[in-house]
Amino acid sequence: MLKRTDLFPARVKVSWTKQPLFYVFAILALIILLIVLVMISSKKEDKHIVNKATAATSINLEKKVNPKEKVATKLDQSLTGAHFSGTALVVKNGKVLLHKGYGKANVQKEKWNGPTTTFPVASTAKILTAILIGQQVDAGKLKYDTKLSDFYPGVQNADQITVRDLLTMTSGLKQSKQPDSYTDDMANVDFSAANAESSGGVIGTGAGWSYQPINYRLLAGILMKVTGKSYQELAEQTFNKKAKLGILYYPAFKKADNLANAYQVGTESERDVTTVEYQRETGTGNVSMTTGQLYQLYRDFFDNKFVKNHKDLLKQHLPAHYASGLYGYGDVYEGHGIFSGYESNVVVSNHGKNAVILLSNQYDNEHSVQKIGQQFFTELTGEAAP
Repeated sequence: MLKRTDLFPARVKVSWTKQPLFYVFAILALIILLIVLVMISSKKEDKHIVNKATAATSINLEKKVNPKEKVATKLDQSLTGAHFSGTALVVKNGKVLLHKGYGKANVQKEKWNGPTTTFPVASTAKILTAILIGQQVDAGKLKYDTKLSDFYPGVQNADQITVRDLLTMTSGLKQSKQPDSYTDDMANVDFSAANAESSGGVIGTGAGWSYQPINYRLLAGILMKVTGKSYQELAEQTFNKKAKLGILYYPAFKKADNLANAYQVGTESERDVTTVEYQRETGTGNVSMTTGQLYQLYRDFFDNKFVKNHKDLLKQHLPAHYASGLYGYGDVYEGHGIFSGYESNVVVSNHGKNAVILLSNQYDNEHSVQKIGQQFFTELTGEAAP
């Protein structure tokens, strides 16, 4: 019997390429392929950008560089004539023109200063504390107008003093009494808070500016209270584990083989620095760096590698020109530190691409190389140093 094909149509073999599912799978495969190609292209582009950025900033900051350019040669001669003891780094448009040591880092061991010698940088290190504050602002845990009273209500006028006032040293605070013993960083800051006095300045204005380290000790205390971590833990995480700078903190730098000891000017007599003198500088300068590390720190800062916008940290309470460890005039910034025979001098501009850095292990009030650094920065760049 013949089947009625209108009721029982015959099965016809259809090519697999004409099956509906084929088109579905083909379209899906095409979409996936396009996505993969876009991802690969994006990764290549990102890698290109990273490599380009790295190439722009990757200079050897541990290599000795003798001067060849006119201004660098003149600076080299001036430092030699002034019997400078320390290390000098000169950079113009991202190119190292001079990087060498002068004098001895360790008389007893016959070690000379050089590009890899590390020096306690004193107050120049205040920028580290400022950066850590900026990171907490970026994270939403602080604001620049947060009041000191939120953390240290017992400090005089704490309800009027802001984080910004501490960063710019316009808090109107000073600390006359210093501790003669040390327990830990938090106890050190608590001592500062308990011994805070009015400096007589107008809070939050340039008329209230006075260079007082207590501002940065209180900022260090705020950081520790906000994060629940020690100051050194925070600094180590940001500047060494992430930024790979290799900064040393007290007491580790005292044991470092490349540390420059401090000497009386013009002699081989080592300066006597007590343990407490180092310890009490919480957040204000108890770190050591090489000239190269200090330069890289500024480059990374101006490139916004630490905070979202470095300009937020550099806002000043005019007519004072100090903020976040730097004296700033236009595009030119200067950092300066003094500590028991050590002196650090930095003049930097052009987002860190121009710099004169002088770190010394022989200093007294009549033997400073600050003016030499300022003079040669101006000759090098044509820009007036602060």
